[in-house]
Amino acid sequence: MRESQVPNISIHGLRHTHVSLLLFAGVSIASVARRLGHASMTTTQKTYLHIIQKLKNKDIDIVMRSLSGLS
Repeated sequence: MRESQVPNISIHGLRHTHVSLLLFAGVSIASVARRLGHASMTTTQKTYLHIIQKLKNKDIDIVMRSLSGLS
């Protein structure tokens, strides 16, 4: 029997991937926090700060491109 080349991913890893996909798809922090069962959005924000920072940089790029098209 041949072994598959699929990596073993833990439940925690799947949860993290799920949240990452939701955030990159534009789902709000409030909705993600509720979905995860976090008592506070702060917990979600602290845990996924690295993703939120990437999204912030992406938003800045979008704003700058939009403003440069106004001239």
